[in-house]
Amino acid sequence: MEQLAIVEKDGANYHVYELTGALNAYTIGEFAETLYNAVRESNIVLDMSKLVELDPAGIGVLMAAFNDSEEFENKLYFMSISSEVDKAIAATGFKYEFHLINSVTEVK
Repeated sequence: MEQLAIVEKDGANYHVYELTGALNAYTIGEFAETLYNAVRESNIVLDMSKLVELDPAGIGVLMAAFNDSEEFENKLYFMSISSEVDKAIAATGFKYEFHLINSVTEVK
């Protein structure tokens, strides 16, 4: 089973979480609470270039965090999504509702 590794970085008007491994029901744990709190405080960028798995539990957390960010007038960006993440997000039917970026220079 893949693990989830998270590296945090700060930007000018955003906070970045670089995610590596699997974002699923087994690994989401504490990160869900961290993400929910973070989107209330600032813009968040999730670098998903190294995610190899995103299951429905992970999608649910991302969708809830996205909605929370909008409610608190912040943005949750999905950056450099891997092909596996792209497939999972596309399957929701909401792919183009999310803020998809290729670089942190696109953060507004």
